[in-house]
Formats: sequence, structure tokens, C-alpha cells
Amino acid sequence: MQINGKELKITPAGFQDALALQKAIGRALRGNKLNLPESLSADMSMTEITGLIDAILSVAVSDEITDCLFACSARAMLGSDKIDRDFFEKVENREHFYPIMIEVIKVNVGPFFKALISKFGGLGQVIASIQK
Repeated sequence: MQINGKELKITPAGFQDALALQKAIGRALRGNKLNLPESLSADMSMTEITGLIDAILSVAVSDEITDCLFACSARAMLGSDKIDRDFFEKVENREHFYPIMIEVIKVNVGPFFKALISKFGGLGQVIASIQK
């Protein structure tokens, strides 16, 4: 992935850090009434859109998830810049926070669900479309 003409390189974190991120996301999403449509599109109902926004906000506002994301991004680089809290102190880098951290989640949490998702047919397609 390229951001501002620089290559984003995400190296998977250690097992404990990746597992902590996966568990933190699970805790943040637990209890959300998320009805995932077959695909993300303009045809989503208001209930689906609201559920998706609630789920995203549950993750986005979690200090625990933020701490886990930074632990998992310890080996990440954007060009020659290390992805850490100092990187985002520069205001011009803050717009890249979510695109970068979504990639950190994909690399670190995705492998936990790869085999599981393949067992659930249609659910796997929905999750795969979200990962894109």
C-alpha cells in the first residue's frame, strides 16, 4: 500500500500483541447489533448503516484498542518513518491514522480468522469484502 508516495510496510506483531488486539476488538464489538449486508453498498438500510457506524465507533473510541494498535505497529514503517505515537504528532500525518491502523488490523487479526471464515461460506465473503 502506498500513502503519499511512500510504501507502507506492516510486519506482523508477536503472537501476544496480535492476540491482545484481537481480544480488544472483540470486547469493543460485543453487544453491538451489527447486521452485515451481503456487500457494502449504497443499498444498505438505515439499520445496517447505524449498526456499522456503532461498531466502527466502538472500536475507534477504545483506548485499549489504541494501545494494542501501537503495540502491533511497532515494526511498521511508512517509507523511512516508524509508525508510532510520535509519527502522528505531526498534524499532516493524522489523516493517515485510520488507513494505516486498518492495515495493522488486517495483518495482525486477519490470520486468526482465516481458517474459521472459510468454514462459514457467505460470512466469509462478507468479511473478505470488509477486509478489502
